[in-house]
Amino acid sequence: MPDDAHPPKPKRPRLSRGSTKPKALGKTGRGMPYLWWRPGRPGSDGIERGGVWWIVHRGKQVRSTGCGAGKDAEREALKQLDEHTANLSVIAPDENGGPRKNRPAYDVLVAEVLDRYLAAKKGRLDEATGETKGGVARHNELAQRVEILLTWWGTRTLDEVDSTTCAAYTASRVGTPWKAHGRAGLDRNGEPRTGDGKPLRRGHSKPAKARVVSEGGARRELEDLRAAINLAIADGLTRDTVRVTLPPKGEERDRWLTKAEAARLLFGAWRRREVQTVHSGPRKGERVVGRWVGRHLARFILVALRTGTRSGPICNASFVKVEGKPWMELTTETSMEDHIESVTVDGQVYERKVRIPVIKRVAIFHRKAIGRKEAENKRAPTVRMPDNLVNHLWRWHHVLGQQHVVEWNGKPVGSTKRSFANLCHDLGFGDDVVRHSLRHTAVTWGMQAGVDIWELAGYVGMTVEMIERRYGHHSSSHMEGARAALGGKRKKKAA
Repeated sequence: MPDDAHPPKPKRPRLSRGSTKPKALGKTGRGMPYLWWRPGRPGSDGIERGGVWWIVHRGKQVRSTGCGAGKDAEREALKQLDEHTANLSVIAPDENGGPRKNRPAYDVLVAEVLDRYLAAKKGRLDEATGETKGGVARHNELAQRVEILLTWWGTRTLDEVDSTTCAAYTASRVGTPWKAHGRAGLDRNGEPRTGDGKPLRRGHSKPAKARVVSEGGARRELEDLRAAINLAIADGLTRDTVRVTLPPKGEERDRWLTKAEAARLLFGAWRRREVQTVHSGPRKGERVVGRWVGRHLARFILVALRTGTRSGPICNASFVKVEGKPWMELTTETSMEDHIESVTVDGQVYERKVRIPVIKRVAIFHRKAIGRKEAENKRAPTVRMPDNLVNHLWRWHHVLGQQHVVEWNGKPVGSTKRSFANLCHDLGFGDDVVRHSLRHTAVTWGMQAGVDIWELAGYVGMTVEMIERRYGHHSSSHMEGARAALGGKRKKKAA
């Protein structure tokens, strides 16, 4: 056959290595979506199709962006990639339907971690008592803090949690107004919602003021984030180590009351009367003095000062043994006491010592709620009440018929926070006096009286280290040996 029957095939131009390498945009990390350039090719209808950017995730072409070549098209494709990444499912299920485990930090959203933590701390509802068991004490407050965390961390992944972002979060929170301003008559910016010029009030008497978030508040929210991340790591949700950097702790509250201040606070609560203003009729504008509204608060202050107990167990304490509540047990015990009696024999008066049985009233405070587990950071030991408080407790229960240590109109008082703040404001105390100041006062008085530190720590439910660090300087024997030695008065050892 002639040579021209099979003409030689034309040689294809050889492309450089750079032109054959796949083109990709938006690569931020392994496992994250990115853009892949699919070259143009003829379709099934024979029409040439141009190149287009596709979104690729986990080795699969998810969808086409419809964007071709050019800088403007690339910007539009990257914008679609960002929208696709933001709309990813928070919880990516595995083959068994549960969340995928052992993922890298860049593949786990903070929103997923917070959602799992909030669900884990919800606990379960006990149908018998109607109370929540197994979760945190105030789940609603945890939910509020998680909601605030989500507004800043929700679209971020765990690999973005570091010292820089934690500091940025703290800076974004410090100085912002509290959400509770809506209940105080203030808007979110701390400004009055009414324009009548009258001073706004919080509760009944304490004026409202624009309260803002401090570093301590931001630290508390970041502590929840740290706990949520630690739970995710413990459950194997991620294989990477993530650390949350907290802002430094604020100064510890060390305000305690003197005997005169405590007496003024106690009698101020006992003598507190309700004052109402007549709004209609011939007596309009007249102020009328009504009920005693501080007697329950005075009982709370008295128990707190005499026992150093936290406000929660006091407000919830019941004189009747009830499931889920602390119990104030009132009982009697018989003891033998020595007495001196006079005896006349043959006109002579003699004294002799005799032992007679004496029935004594006793009050035992079971601070830990019945059927509840004691918190590790809040000890609640069972203690006997002081003798000068026992008679008050007996009268409240057996004479006045109270079923709870602190009650109002026959019902237990859930919290004395507002009434105590109002009382302190009316008596001229500063904002540094809060309910917990009563606990500080009780421990301080115990140290000043020379009570053994081990005994005092066991009675109030604190650690010995805590009392030594915060209250040791109130003791008259605090560092007495060092003081005497440096003063040149230390006794020399015998040879």
